[in-house]
Amino acid sequence: MLDFSRYPLFISTLLNNYSAIHLINSKELLKLKSFIKVAYNKCVEAGSFNLLILGYSKKVIKKALNSIASLNSEDLTLSDIIIVKGFYINIISEARLNKARV
Repeated sequence: MLDFSRYPLFISTLLNNYSAIHLINSKELLKLKSFIKVAYNKCVEAGSFNLLILGYSKKVIKKALNSIASLNSEDLTLSDIIIVKGFYINIISEARLNKARV
């Protein structure tokens, strides 16, 4: 098993226009009480690796959005995020944001 925690961008979040999913690498980044454990083994492919999905959750990114109609920033809530322990970076799917008209 690779030690992805040593990857320099481990705590960073990438807006990815090729990803079909939101993915985070640590349950500590989740909205409280939103974690749903996967009932059976399910994996995500990253290069030549298959990494086990621990579960699904929600994540709130505080003051992530600005609007022309509002002078204040708004929170962004991401749903159906997969959690893959130790993945080398966190990913937000641009395609899913576009689909939700964010």
